[in-house]
Parts: sequence; structure tokens; C-alpha cells
Amino acid sequence: MKYGYILAAGLAAGSVDGHLTGSLCCNRLSHHVPSLYQDPSTASYEQLINARWSNNSILHPSCVVTPKSADDVSRTIRLLTTYRCNFSVKGGGHNANPGANSIDNGVSVDLGSLNSAYLASDRSYVSLGAGITFGQAYDLFNHSNVGFVGGLHDGISAGGLSLGGGTSLFQASKGWAVDNVLNYEVVLSCGTIVNANQKNNPDLFKALKGGNTNFGIVTRVDLKTFEFKKLWDAEVVVSLKGPQVGRSEMLDKISRTMVDFVANNEKDVATSIHVAVTFVAATQEELAILAITNSDDVEDPAIGRPARAVPNQRANVARHGKVADYVHAISGFQRKGSRQVTATLTISNDYDTLREIWDASDKVYNELSQKVGVQWIVQIFPQPKIQQSYSMKHGGNSLGLADVQDDQLVIWFTARWNNTGFDNMMDNAQKRFVQATEEVARKHGTLSPFLYINFAGYFQNPLCGYGPESVAHLSEVARKYDPRGVFQYLMKGGFKISEADCGYKG
Repeated sequence: MKYGYILAAGLAAGSVDGHLTGSLCCNRLSHHVPSLYQDPSTASYEQLINARWSNNSILHPSCVVTPKSADDVSRTIRLLTTYRCNFSVKGGGHNANPGANSIDNGVSVDLGSLNSAYLASDRSYVSLGAGITFGQAYDLFNHSNVGFVGGLHDGISAGGLSLGGGTSLFQASKGWAVDNVLNYEVVLSCGTIVNANQKNNPDLFKALKGGNTNFGIVTRVDLKTFEFKKLWDAEVVVSLKGPQVGRSEMLDKISRTMVDFVANNEKDVATSIHVAVTFVAATQEELAILAITNSDDVEDPAIGRPARAVPNQRANVARHGKVADYVHAISGFQRKGSRQVTATLTISNDYDTLREIWDASDKVYNELSQKVGVQWIVQIFPQPKIQQSYSMKHGGNSLGLADVQDDQLVIWFTARWNNTGFDNMMDNAQKRFVQATEEVARKHGTLSPFLYINFAGYFQNPLCGYGPESVAHLSEVARKYDPRGVFQYLMKGGFKISEADCGYKG
């Protein structure tokens, strides 16, 4: 099912496919919003365009607009639609897909200055500007004794996470980050500023929770809080090639440890485990990292002990600390500054499938014509079925998981390199990874249609994985709140509901 918009026909009056060129748009903006305007002649332009997690997502817009308030965003979007300008929107820039948060020869709207954060007087929620990163937010509230469901990397923005789902430290105890959003402040394509919550614009509220960039520009997110002081965490780093056991047995143990943990996660929702297996670019070693956390600050919880007992250990470090300290520490594993690709799939919590996925991943890696300088990372995020129970308590979401009765695993593939000559090789590799691992899951009957949109590669179609009911709702809401299709056709980047050709009837 695809659908069109009035705007698609109305664009014929512009100079290039109905649009003004980037330079002409920027000329208009320089006169209308000079205090927000940056172009290649200004000192901060390079800093703004380079502020991305992945170097291959750095593009070269004709100019950058840096709104400092929702009113600034409103004024900017009115100008962009009036002049029919192609534009992109950036929050934290934590997406490796080229074009996801930038644009060549168009207008980049950079929300980085929307970085306000305050705690409500009754301590029931935090209000975060869409451009603030969770690293900044955790630091600001580090000593406030409140917790909120946010990102697992300090470079992820509040706006970006809250439109995609949001994995966190509190997956089993609180659900997705979107299920903890109380309110979105949104600028619509007409420039109107609205709030979306369970009482006001509830259809938009539900659609935004996983619906990506299809409805408006989110300028503020209000997240429910809870009393929270410290967590306990441990990071176990192991070699896959000895000295105690060999590679195959290590992957057996890691797979069994993860699957058994997720199957029992409902018995201890405060504990979470996240696994990453990586070929290290500098040394060509193959390591696994098992990160165990307990959000109740319980030291060495029983459910996490098998992960701390795996052989071939290089390090096994535990501590009590703040969320900010933990997230900054683990973010060092994937800092910005490299070229990157990303892709994802979701499987049932099945040992045989997970174990074979490691082998399928290895096969794709070993087929690379160049390996030196490539870091290959496969991460596993538990999705215990209990987390789906939190959605309907807070207005539902768009993820299409409400009826899922099985524990699942979200698999996130990333690879990092610096040599631009590897770009085509790595683009093919991310597609081969998805093809090979999906074949394994199909063989076992464990492949889920769900694709976590914030991990998805540009070539994937995560909106269709939400199912026909959710896709129909997203389409209806997009038509209602953006009848001219500004966020389908003028705004570049993200996964468009107008392009979600899912094969559904309707």
C-alpha cells in the first residue's frame, strides 16, 4: 500500500522538480532568519555538518538552520514549505544511514540548540528538548535521585530515541522508551505547535511512538520519572579463542547464557544483559563483551551469574554507580569518528537460531576482500515478552508488538572502518549479513517481522514490520496531520510511510 499527497502534484511550480534549489532556499532563509542561519562561509558550518556519529553520514547542505525554540522551528518550517525547500532534520546525529539526518544541496535543520532539560516540581517527569543527548541529560540529573528511560549511548538525542522505540537499561521493568513518554511537543507542517499525549491528539501520540519522521518535528519530549539512585553493573570481556575453551564452545556458552537469561528475565526484571561479539580492527582479535546491569543496585544478582562465569576472561569488572557513569563508559565502545553501516533483525529467543547466526555472520565477515581496518560487531538486546505489557497502560505505541507472546532477541549489526575505499564492500556486507542471518531464522521458523527502526539499515523496511493495523494507522495519521506530505516529500531522511510498500490491501 502506498499513497500520494496533494503536495506531489503541487510541486510543479518550483525550479527543480517543483523545489527551489538549495542555494535559492538558503538565500531566502538568510534574509528571514539571519540569527539562525549558517552557510559554508560561516565559522560554525563545518562543526555543525561534522557532528554525526558516523563519518559516511556527513553530507554537505547548502546551509544549516539552528532553531533555539519551538517557535523558531515553526517559523523555519513555514519558510521551507512556502519556498518548497528540500530539508533534513538532525537531533543527536546518531544514525549511520547516509541521509538520515543530513542532506546534500538542501537545508539542514539542526536541533542541537533545543537542549533544555528540567524536572517537574512534583518530580513526576523530566522535560527534554529534542536536541539534547542522553549523555547530557543523564549528567544534568545525575544527583537528582530520579530515573527515566533513555538511550544506551550518550550521543543519542531525546527526539530521535523517542520516535523509534528506545532500548534501555529498564527494558524488562519499564518497557520501551516510547512507553514512558507522557507528551510530545510537535511542530506540524503548517507551522502549528501542538502537544500530543493521551488526552490531546491521542492518535498522533500513538503514531509518534515508533512512527519515525512522518508527522512533524518533535521539539520536546516529556518522560515519566521514578525514584532512582544507583545501579550495579559488571562488564565481562572474553576471548573467543582460548585459553580455556575454543571458539565454537565459547559461542555455545554465550548463546546458551543469553537465551536462558531472557527466558527467566520476568523473574528479575531489574536485571538486564547485553552481549556484543566483535572482530577488533586493530588486532584482528575476536572478543565478546557481556554487560550485566541491575537497576535496583543489587550486587551480583543470581540471574546474571552465568554471564560472569563464562571462560576465557580478559576482564571482569563490577561497580555501583550512576546511570550517567555507566552510559558514558559503554559509549566508548562505539564512539563517533569512523565510517559505519547498520542493520537489524529480530528473532525468537531460540538457542539454535542464535548459535547459527554467529556462524552466518562469520561467513559474511570472512568473505570480505579486506579485513584489516574493519571492526565487525554483532550485538544482542533482550526483548522479554513482559515488556510489551507496558504499552497499553500509556496509550499504546506503533511497534506492532502488543500481541507478541514470545520472548525475542533484537540483533544489531554494525561495522566500522576509516578507508573510504571500503565503502562499497561494506554496503554489500551489511546486506549480506541481513540475508544470511534471516535465512537462518527462517529455517528455524523464528524470524520476527519486527525490525527496530533505530537500528535498521537504509535498505530495510521497518515500518512494514509493524503489521497492517499499525501501518494503516500511521498512514491515516500522516494524512491527517500532514495533508500536503511535507514530511514525505520535502523532508529527506527517515523511513517514509508513503514508501512502505508492504503488500497489505487497503
